[in-house]
Formats: sequence, structure tokens, C-alpha cells
Amino acid sequence: MPHELGKQEQAAQRLDVIRFARAIALLSPLKRHLLRLIAVFLHHHSAKLPGYNGPLTPSGVIDFELDFDTQDACETLNIDISSFESVTTPRIEGVYSMGSTASFGQNPQSDIDVWLVHSAELSQSGCQLLAEKALLLTAWFAQFDFEVNFYLVHPQQFIQEQSRPADLYNSMGQEHSGSAQHWLLLEEFYRSQFRLAGKPIAWWPNAKPNPSLLSLGDTNALPASEYFGASLWQLYKGVEKPHKALLKVLLLEAYASEYPHTHLVSEHIWQHTLDGDFSAANDAYFLLYESIEAYLLKRGDVRRLEITRRCFYLKCGVKLSQQDRAVDWRHFKMQKLVADWHWSDSLLRTLDNCENWHCGQLQWFNEQLNELMLGSYRTLLQFASTHQLSESLRISELGLLTRKLHTYFNEDAHQIMRLNPLWSRSILEPHLSVIYSSTDQCYYLYRCGPNPRNFLEHSSVFHSKSKAKLLIWACLNGVANNQTRWHEIRQSKRKSNYLTQAASRVDGLIVNESIRVSKMALYQPWHFRKLVFLLNFNSDPTESWPGQDIMVDYMNSNVFSIGRGYLNMVDSIDVISLNSWGEWHCHHFEGDKSILDALSFVTPGMKRANVAVSVDVISCSLKLRSQTERTVKDLLYRAVRLSRQAQSSATLAHALQVGKVRYGLFFNNRGMHYENLSDAKSFYQQLSQRKLLELPRPSLGDEPFAKLPAIIQDYAAKGAIQYFLRQRKQGLDVFILDEANELNHYVQQGIDVNTLVNKLSHYHTFEDPHLTKENFNLPQFFKLDRVRGELMAVPFGVTHESIEADF
Repeated sequence: MPHELGKQEQAAQRLDVIRFARAIALLSPLKRHLLRLIAVFLHHHSAKLPGYNGPLTPSGVIDFELDFDTQDACETLNIDISSFESVTTPRIEGVYSMGSTASFGQNPQSDIDVWLVHSAELSQSGCQLLAEKALLLTAWFAQFDFEVNFYLVHPQQFIQEQSRPADLYNSMGQEHSGSAQHWLLLEEFYRSQFRLAGKPIAWWPNAKPNPSLLSLGDTNALPASEYFGASLWQLYKGVEKPHKALLKVLLLEAYASEYPHTHLVSEHIWQHTLDGDFSAANDAYFLLYESIEAYLLKRGDVRRLEITRRCFYLKCGVKLSQQDRAVDWRHFKMQKLVADWHWSDSLLRTLDNCENWHCGQLQWFNEQLNELMLGSYRTLLQFASTHQLSESLRISELGLLTRKLHTYFNEDAHQIMRLNPLWSRSILEPHLSVIYSSTDQCYYLYRCGPNPRNFLEHSSVFHSKSKAKLLIWACLNGVANNQTRWHEIRQSKRKSNYLTQAASRVDGLIVNESIRVSKMALYQPWHFRKLVFLLNFNSDPTESWPGQDIMVDYMNSNVFSIGRGYLNMVDSIDVISLNSWGEWHCHHFEGDKSILDALSFVTPGMKRANVAVSVDVISCSLKLRSQTERTVKDLLYRAVRLSRQAQSSATLAHALQVGKVRYGLFFNNRGMHYENLSDAKSFYQQLSQRKLLELPRPSLGDEPFAKLPAIIQDYAAKGAIQYFLRQRKQGLDVFILDEANELNHYVQQGIDVNTLVNKLSHYHTFEDPHLTKENFNLPQFFKLDRVRGELMAVPFGVTHESIEADF
């Protein structure tokens, strides 16, 4: 038996050395030095070194050795450690790289993911200090364009599943999956890790305990309940890196297809290692691809296999068509693969030119990736529906993941989707043309000038029923800026000039970058962060108006009802909005009542905002631009002010003449609605004299919302399913607002809040017949608790530590 154990250790050590050499081979000379310094900065802790955050931070890596290459790295970057004393009590078990580093998947843009396994005796405060140091080190490495992400791991984290203080560092965030995956994360670590310092990892199957080795647990029996959370996490990661996430979610699908007799990639790697195969075929990323290929071939799924091959090739970044590139250890293996795939030279050149893809190519590839990822998700959802949700998957994190995915994969026609630039450096276009098709009543966007020949050579890159949505999509995704020239085909040159001017003004208001969204924002109902009103973009009544702007100012006329003809000078309104969930939307309102409908639409979302909403108004009119902009902006601010003043027991009313009709705008704590006051002369006269009326609501008792606690009325938001739960002596009060704000209320006996939330989450995830499996619109849960005598709605499962963390 000792002989066998020695053979295993030797084989694992040899693979470790080879992986380190492969990682070094794919890095630039500077980054090779930086990789070696990671362990140095964790072993030594001094004010003279990067990452220093005070004298109490744990340091020291077990069995740390300073070899010649590491000394050379220190000298090159002027890191003097010669005077440091040896660490007597190391607090770090080991430092390991994992992920795509040292594999086929490593490319010049790859980051380095480092697992920092600390001592089991380390206190929570010690872990906190170590985590803070890790963040400082990440910032230091970043100045060299070297992205290093550290993850603190408790040595018992995968062996003991019960909650522990170290779980604080497993809360879900931009880089950590939290409770979404557990054993699958460990399996990924085992198949891809190599040691930077510390104890060797006993990662092979059925490894026996050994004090000189570090064992984090056995992945032989992956629980079925974990696949669902892991697939959600990979979809979430796919929002930023879809080509990489697609490979991982397809691997999950392949694993699930073999359950419970799953052949793990880590097991394939170990078998190659025991057989003495240390060739390029014994590579974590290559064997991951082989597992997916075998699964898709078995299913006869040629289409998904082709997209998978392209994702694998692009992730590796080898670029076979570029003859002047240096050849590394992956080159010949990749060359053979491409030959077996029968790819044409033109396809290879297109893939190798991915940094220069235009928006049309990106749009197509994004659509393919999204479709394939959602297909995998549906397959895994079907698999998971026959099993329990993982007990370790916190319901609050399930809600966060699905809410974030809803903002990305939602098929709402009004939402403006962000285009993932993938590898493209710039997709800016000097000319864009818009063509309206009367056949399907759609606007089509082309990345070319107005020459008719161009439309034979190009396909449209985007289309919508809304012309404004084309404009916003292009500005939001960096396809257009204030230098882009717009053309509206089969329209006058003046129309094209107006389109260019509007795009130039919008470009300064639409931020083409990721929006910070905190966890708390996703726990709560959405509200507006930014509103842009585009007036008369589709149709402009001022073109045929014979009057002069100066007379409107002089007479202080109402732009919604001018002159003897009571002409309304605002005929179309496009509302572009950014909400607190990071979603951009574009809603179109047309006709005489467009201003009333737009006000009614935006008032609730403005009222819910706890900070001032950024409001901009852009008029595309030939005349009366400043007048219409000023009037609409004033009306917006008045609407939100009145809606906040209104109470549940009273309604505030304001009068507005639009065209030939007199309307009353009624504000209460649910928002605003309007009514025709033409037949209510005495009421209108009273309203005209006093400008504003406060009306009692005697019929309040008949309204369903009257039975709700006031706090629920404030939280009500269309588009989300919301549960409000209150524990009382007679049972659990359950208030439900559906996506249309329809109210249901019942009292549940003999169940606590946690059990009910778990049951409801499982129902909405797997069994709800009305929930389409693509929109991820799982409910929001709130507990109604009294805080200092006031009833508050507290998002379920929120901790103070993670409340403002980005997600």
C-alpha cells in the first residue's frame, strides 16, 4: 500500500510540474515573474510589501520554498525579502491556481483564479484580514494588467456542509458562486489546479488520509440537487463571458445525462496521469471539450457541437491562420482538431479576426450562445425537477440569480438588450441607415450609408417596431456615437439630419458601460434611475403649425392645447428608462393622449425611487423645441411630487388641458390615473381656481388595496411576483401581488416562514404552469416585521454584510 501511495503522489507531482511549466510558457516574461510572486506576498507580510494591511493579518505558507526563479522575480521587480525572518507558525495550508490557467483555455486575456486554503484554526477576524489583504494584492497586480482573483477556502468547507463563520466569504458576488454550487466547484478545482505553494493536493479518487497532503473532500458522489444551482451560476457568468460559460453549462448537461454513473473530467485526467500520459491530450480544457463532444455526438446534435467547437477555439486564442504567431505547446493538437472538423480557411480567418468583428457578427454569435445556453438550462431544469433543490442553495441567492438572469434573458419587447462585445475592440460605425418596412411595420438598421448598392451587400443588424429603440440600441452598445452620421431612407434629408441630431443628444445621456447593481436593488422592487423623454421623434405636429415660437412664450400658451384649434404640439413620446435592476427599456406613446399615458406609466417608478431620478427631455420638433422640453420636464417633476404627497386616505387632483379635452390627473399612493372632466364642469372650475385639490376617498374600503398594510402599497411593482409574509398568532399572513399587481391574501396555518418560502420557491422553479422557463421571473419574498414600532418589509434572507455588495 505505501508503494501504491508513493506512485500516486509521484504521478500527481509530475502533472503539477508540467502544468506550472505550461502556464509559464503561455505568459509574457513580466507575468511569469508576477505569477511566482503570488505565493511570496502571501508567505511574507510586511509594510515593505504589497498587500500590507496591518500587523495582525495571518501569513506564512506551509513548506514555502524560495527557488532561483522566484528570487529572480523578486529582483526584477525590486522586491527585497532578504531581511525577512522565517515564519514560525504558517497560517496558510496552500496556494493553488485553478481554472483555465495552464490549459488549452489559457489566452492573453485570461485571469488567474487563486484558491487560498487557510488554516482551520483561523478566526473569523483573521479570515477577514486575509480577505482584505487579498483585495489589496488584486489591486497591485492589476496595475501590471495581470488579473488575479483570490478565493479564501476553509480546509473543511467541502467536507462539512454545516454553516460556519467562514461562509461569510462564500456569499454570492461577481466572482463567487456562494451556495449555488458546492461539489461541482470542487470537481472543477480538482481537474484544473496546480500548486503555487503549500501542501500537495490529494485530488485523485479514493485518496487516503495523509498529514503531508491536503484533502478537501471526495467528489465521487456528486448530488443531483446541485446541478440546478450550478447551471444558474454558469448562466449568470455567461452574461459577461458566454463562450466560456456555454462550455461549462454543456459539461453540466453531459454530467447530468450520465447520472448517477457520471464520468467526471477529473477522473479522466487521473487515468491519463496514472497511465503516464502527460501529452497535450491530458489537459483539463481539452478533456472538458472531449466530454461535451462525446455527449453531443451521442445525441446527434450537430448544430450545438459546431457552436461549441467555435467557442472552444476562440477561448484558446491559438489563431492558426496567422502564420507569424509563435507556436506553443497547444498548436499541433489544435491543428489536428481543426483538420478533423473540416473547417474552411475562410471560417478560420473569420474566427482569428474576432477582435475586429462588427456588430452584425457579434449580434449573430450572441444569439447563438444565448439560445444554446437556454437550451441547456431547460434540459438541466427538467433533470433537476425530479430532485430536491440543494439544501445548501440559499433561497435568497436563488432569487438573486434568477432576478439577474431575468434582466438579461427577458424577452420583453420593450427591453433594450446589451450586446456582449466578446472579443471586439470597437464596433463603432461611421454611417447607419434606417429603413421602414410597411409590410411588417418594422424599422430596420443597417451599418452602411444610403447608397442603394450597400443594401444588397449588407443585412440588417437590428430591427424593432420602434424607431427610437434602434437609436438607443446603437448608442447603448457603442455602435453609434456623436460622430456617427444617420440616414433615414426614403425620407427627406431634413429627416436624416434630425435623426443625427437626436442621436448626438441621446449619446451623451446613454452610458455605454456596465451599471452597478447592488444585491439590495435586486431584492427590492425596481424603480427608475434615469428617464429620457424623446418628443415628436416619429411624428411632428409642429411641421404643419403656422405659428411662431415667440408668440407661445409671449402668451404663455399651453403646448398641449394651442390657439383656437386647441392644437396639441406633442404627438409622439418615446420613454427611454434605466431602472434599479440595470435594465434599459424603451416605451412608445402616440396620439393626443401620449403625454397622459406616459405620465401614468412613469409616475409609480419615479415615486418608488429613494433618490432623485435623472430626467432629460429631448424634443425633435421643427418648432417649439425649448417650450415642449420645458413643459414636459415641469410636468414630470410635478407628477412625482404630487404622487409622493398623496396618502392612502386621500387623492390629489391636478387639471391639464390636452387638445380640446380637459383632464384631471389624480395622484394617490399607487401612482397616477387621468379622467375626462368635460362633463364635470363644477369640479373642473373648482380645480382651476385652486390649481390642486385634496379629495377624500370614501370608497377606499371597497378597493382591494385598502386591505393591505401601507408598506406593501409602497413596494407594489408591476412585472414582479411579490410575497409579503407576516407571522401572527392566528397563523402566517400571506399577501401576494402578481405581475399585474392583482392581490391575493390568505392565512396559512401550521407552517413557519422558512418552510413556506422553500416550498413556494420549489413550486415556482419547477411546477408553476404559468411561468415560462426562459424568463427566470421567480418571486420576491419579504417578511413584514415591526422595527421601532413601524411595520417594515424586509427582503428575505438578507444579511447586513452583503446588503450593498455588487452583483
